[in-house]
Amino acid sequence: IACWYSGAAEASRDARILCADSGEGAVWSEPWTAVAAGAQPAGQHAEKSLGNVVLFEGRDGRLWMVHGAIQSPRMLGVAEPCPGWRCGRIDARWSADGGRTWSQATRLLGLPGALPRAKPLVVPGLGLVLPAYQEAPRRTVLAVVAERPGPSLEVTAAFPLRGVRLIQPALATDAAGGVRAFFRDPKKRAVWTAVFDPKAMAWSAPEQTNLPNPSSAVDVFRDRQGRYVLVYNPSQHGRGALALARSSDGVAFQRGCYLAEGDGDVAYPTVTGDADHGWAVIWSASDKRRIATAAFDEAWLAQCFAEPPASGAPTPN
Repeated sequence: IACWYSGAAEASRDARILCADSGEGAVWSEPWTAVAAGAQPAGQHAEKSLGNVVLFEGRDGRLWMVHGAIQSPRMLGVAEPCPGWRCGRIDARWSADGGRTWSQATRLLGLPGALPRAKPLVVPGLGLVLPAYQEAPRRTVLAVVAERPGPSLEVTAAFPLRGVRLIQPALATDAAGGVRAFFRDPKKRAVWTAVFDPKAMAWSAPEQTNLPNPSSAVDVFRDRQGRYVLVYNPSQHGRGALALARSSDGVAFQRGCYLAEGDGDVAYPTVTGDADHGWAVIWSASDKRRIATAAFDEAWLAQCFAEPPASGAPTPN
């Protein structure tokens, strides 16, 4: 299942959350509306708009959706009090039927401008860790989330990355049991990385990788050899291509083949899967007018990095 937000524009009042199911034969269903525009979380005003969607499996096979929302109620005689993502919040809702119907949302993280982007990670000693960020201060936050009876989700701890304006972290475990994060750089310099140490409850100093970043989101997975494989836009100037790169240390990357090129802006990748079953990547394509997907296995991945990093490299399913 894949879910995303859709509207006339970002932060518009008609934004809703759509989902589709790939089925057993990887033939995608027609999208259905999972969350309608103007949805109202428990105990809150109706949302002005909806944003980034993250899915993960909880206890008893329950499916959780964590998504961004803009809390900006209309006020008589007053201009829109807070029209954009700086008034974001993070809501959570669950489904017991594979995403066809969803519970009413509850507020998960009420930090001003808080939004999700990438999938959570289960970390030994910490539990479920949700990568989040705050739009206005451009600050990354790791939120430790507990699943409670009811059911509900609760943030039990939050660890901000201070001093550096980096957003939209994507997470992977490292060999020492830490959490390595890769960041979008609003200043368009490079993909950055840092490690959160669960024992010290502290971040390392962020450092630049050798990959460019045009202020765009990335996602990451680890291959069978434990190397980090990053899905990213291989340019400082635009989002016209989506490519893979891999690294043993998370800093120095070998560039691989392209997943997409020549389809307008291709961006906001999300990866799921593992080395035993293969991976799937989903992203926005055609300047955010459609959703595209690709699936590949370990053999294809090896071929990807055997080819020169250019268009025309092997095409995934």
